Amino acid sequence: MSYREMALANIGFCYSQIGDGIKSKEYYERTLKEFPESGLAKSALKMMSAMEKNAPQQNPL
Repeated sequence: MSYREMALANIGFCYSQIGDGIKSKEYYERTLKEFPESGLAKSALKMMSAMEKNAPQQNPL
């Protein structure tokens, strides 16, 4: 794993920790675009996808 791959994935993780799922997903997707074999990014995106599917639906106001 290169330093760049690790840095991009870590930025994605940091965004997830502060509750910014959109930015987190962007960085994991960017990691995967630059490093298509990144198991870390693949796993994170799968986890985020599963969480989105299981999240309660919000009612629009």
